[in-house]
Amino acid sequence: MELKLLLEYTKDLKVLYVEDDNQLLNTTKELLDNYFKTIDTAQDGQDGLDKYFQYNKNNDEYYDIVITDINMPRLNGIEMSKVMLSMNPDQEIIITSAHNEIEFLSNAIELGINGFITKPIKNEQLTKVVYKVSQSISNKKFVDSHVEVIENLNLRLEEQNRELLTKNEELVKSFRMLDTMVNKNKLTDTKNEQEIVAGAESDEDLIKAQVQDLIKDDLEELREIHAEIDFAIINIMKDESSVSVETIEKLAEQFVKYASILSFYTFFDELGSSMSKFSNTLKDNPLPENEETVKNIFMLLESFMYVLGKWQEDLSSGDESKINSFDASIISDMHTITNMWTQQEVPDVEEDLDDIFDF
Repeated sequence: MELKLLLEYTKDLKVLYVEDDNQLLNTTKELLDNYFKTIDTAQDGQDGLDKYFQYNKNNDEYYDIVITDINMPRLNGIEMSKVMLSMNPDQEIIITSAHNEIEFLSNAIELGINGFITKPIKNEQLTKVVYKVSQSISNKKFVDSHVEVIENLNLRLEEQNRELLTKNEELVKSFRMLDTMVNKNKLTDTKNEQEIVAGAESDEDLIKAQVQDLIKDDLEELREIHAEIDFAIINIMKDESSVSVETIEKLAEQFVKYASILSFYTFFDELGSSMSKFSNTLKDNPLPENEETVKNIFMLLESFMYVLGKWQEDLSSGDESKINSFDASIISDMHTITNMWTQQEVPDVEEDLDDIFDF
């Protein structure tokens, strides 16, 4: 394995290495220094646990990886790992063990240890296990960063929606006051003002009619397409090996159908256009090769479909004031999934919001 490829995942990680054999501790640390940003060492399980506590206290975070021997004085590696996992269930732990420690290894497997390295430690085996665990950490951080962006966007979107609702109420009040003033003062341009108001009411009536048409003619088909997409995503999540070019093309076709229905309605122009581009991304770009990344993409897709389902429920109410309430959130979710699919960087939250609310 090329060192450059490995360093992509390990260069920023911090490691605690626990080993009671001083010669092995120093030799292995020299190897690990080539890969990781920080290597702290401990000479037995109790020493390792003390340094684990202290690191968390000083840095308000945990080590990315703990590499530990099993059979050590004062506290063995299994008991030490149990305490660490009770503090941080997501802690990545790699066990180094001799061939005669089978009983300990079975306990380690039950704990959910992330990797095993047999003694004497060989560089090739060490790099393979370190690569696998470090890649898993990188994927988790990648997903967490997208989830954080989505959560921040949704919070900002909710705030913006509240502001828009407040402004809308103020606007309605203003129109009512204007209408009252016109009727009281009998101004010479009363007729023109009434025509303007009538025009606004006419546009509102048109939107109401279109919403009713959507509910009557197309909402059920949107639900059926939604169900087909959801079913396909669930099947893929059950067995990632079932993903193929044909599977993705069929999934993209369903999003195309969904987008084409939205395109019939002027108030869904932006949403329909964004979903059309989203389907093209799925169709024209191959999935990332990393299986963990693919799994994370479909987890986000399932979450996205849940939001889309909530939006459909609002449509069914027939309340025209709600028809675009989820648009910005749905569009931002599609952008996030697109970035993961094409392996692009996560967009800056502020910049993304500026684009969404560029009135």
